[in-house]
Amino acid sequence: ITIPMILNRLQESDCKNGWLLDGFPRNKVQAETLAKALKDAGINLDYVVEIVLPRDVAKLRITGRRLCVNDNNHPNHIAFDAIKPVEKDGKMVCRVCGGDLKTRADDQDDTAINKRHDIYYDETTGTMAAVNFFKGLKGVKVLPVDGRPSIGEVTDALMKQLA
Repeated sequence: ITIPMILNRLQESDCKNGWLLDGFPRNKVQAETLAKALKDAGINLDYVVEIVLPRDVAKLRITGRRLCVNDNNHPNHIAFDAIKPVEKDGKMVCRVCGGDLKTRADDQDDTAINKRHDIYYDETTGTMAAVNFFKGLKGVKVLPVDGRPSIGEVTDALMKQLA
């Protein structure tokens, strides 16, 4: 279901100069299927971005995420100055609209986080297996970027690789 939707979207005129998928594919089978579908559709895959992040740091990033109750598109995170919530009347609120903040239950659950990480860091069938698949695919350049620095520094490092 997902790959045909992606292909339809990538064939829209606003994608002719480039596109970015975030969070897909999540495993090796999806990567293989996507690569074949793109090739069959005549759509080039030039780069795969691999944001390299140790598992313990990734966990801290997950547990620090805060969601605005007014708009999930207002990113807030207790550990990043660029998107840190603001304090108002003694509590942390959305940095964009001042709305209340909440957490996703699975962002605070060690078992759920470990399950997601077990899939992500799995080099046999999981997300890292997908990255490794793309590393072996002719014509695709995998761009590893250290994800530990600030958002701006990670962005700058990626942009240098794309230049």
